[in-house]
Amino acid sequence: MDDPVNTSEFWEACYETQMDNWDIGGPTPVFERLSTEISTGVMCVIGCGRGYDAVTFAKAGFEVTAIDFARTAVLSTREKAREENTDMTVLREDIFDLPEELYGKFDYVLEYTCFCAINPIRRFEYDRVIWQLLKPGGKLLGLFFPLDKEVSEGGPPWGVDISELHKLFNLHWDLEIEEMPKESIEPRADREVLMVWKKK
Repeated sequence: MDDPVNTSEFWEACYETQMDNWDIGGPTPVFERLSTEISTGVMCVIGCGRGYDAVTFAKAGFEVTAIDFARTAVLSTREKAREENTDMTVLREDIFDLPEELYGKFDYVLEYTCFCAINPIRRFEYDRVIWQLLKPGGKLLGLFFPLDKEVSEGGPPWGVDISELHKLFNLHWDLEIEEMPKESIEPRADREVLMVWKKK
């Protein structure tokens, strides 16, 4: 696919020019809560960015693999893990071209600002990738954003519609949780939805 958003170079340029406004500068409050509420297990954090959330779950006792294909993101995540003295795996990979040894390995996949960074024509591919990564009964923990933007407006970030999420995931997943999280940071309040989907 020739869309530049599909390349690591596009995202590396965003980091270099400080056009990385998806980065909130620290852990996501919603995930800080979840890390204490759900059972520990093996987790994959896709599009991990600078690794704040990956480190949060690793510190809470999860076995974490963090994935991004931007060099800056991977190096930042590794450095943050060292700073926090946390043990986790950090891979520089394209989520649409992952090593098969990762398939069926994870109890959880963590999603935040990865889905909206992908060209919408690839969302069915995204669904398949997440499904392949998870063990039977594994769960997608997704904080989907932004809800207040139409897909037709372009991106990234591309808009996300709750009804579209239901349509995309309903076939292969059971919805366990859907909530408008009260801990959303102020600029994203009422603009994101937390969903937990269990692999059928």
